[in-house]
Amino acid sequence: MPIGAFEAEILRLLAANRNPESFIGGATVLNQPADSPRASEDIDVFHDSEASLQKSVEQDLRTLHADGFEVSVLLSRPSFHRAQVSKESQTSKIEWVHDSAFRFFPVETDDLMGYRLNLWDAATNKVLAGVGRGVVRDYVDLIYLHESRLSLGALIWAAAGKDPGLNPDFIREEMMRTQRYDPQTYQSLKLSRPVDPFTLKKIWLEAIREARDLFDLLLDMDAPYGCFFLNDKDVPQTPTRETLATLRPHYGSLRGCWPRIVEEEGQTS
Repeated sequence: MPIGAFEAEILRLLAANRNPESFIGGATVLNQPADSPRASEDIDVFHDSEASLQKSVEQDLRTLHADGFEVSVLLSRPSFHRAQVSKESQTSKIEWVHDSAFRFFPVETDDLMGYRLNLWDAATNKVLAGVGRGVVRDYVDLIYLHESRLSLGALIWAAAGKDPGLNPDFIREEMMRTQRYDPQTYQSLKLSRPVDPFTLKKIWLEAIREARDLFDLLLDMDAPYGCFFLNDKDVPQTPTRETLATLRPHYGSLRGCWPRIVEEEGQTS
């Protein structure tokens, strides 16, 4: 579902305040494409430090007030702020968050948002969210990513690199435990089209099974975990026994980096 008109108005207004240390993340990034199944419930602004977060909050609040928005601060902490933003009977939420600067890719410029988190980092963050909490929006987003972007197994394999205490098998097992929902829970979502809980469950269970098979394959072939596997266009791809040797592992780093091929003494790596 495309971003709602009111949220788009807020994003466009605040875009000038965004920078490489204050950028849009979360489901706003994941649900930006027109084929996404739902609309995000709030706007998430990520920061690499608490200092940049505090500066961002103050700047954004001034900008919103100056443009006639009504703002009610709901929560204010050093690493997290939440506000309700209203104008002409329309309401949304903004959350300013301090998040780790460890990423797979650098943040990117965006015509609407100013700066935003790379899609693949937003996707791996969603995987980690799916481990630590049981909310139906994560379930819907993960299935959407699995069907339209990259297999759940490949996303889990990469996401394990963002938390040294996790490994792919643990993430998969925790997801099997936490991601269970009754049909009525879907009523809380802003969906772009009707969903069938039974169809989603079938897709989910198959994605979980495929993830287990992928892990068995990669472990059998001594492949490193905590990385994406990139094809010759630098796009993440789910490895198979036949393609793994042709794909390049791409790891996370402080603030992320773009993949590159280094040639040294006639060798390519």
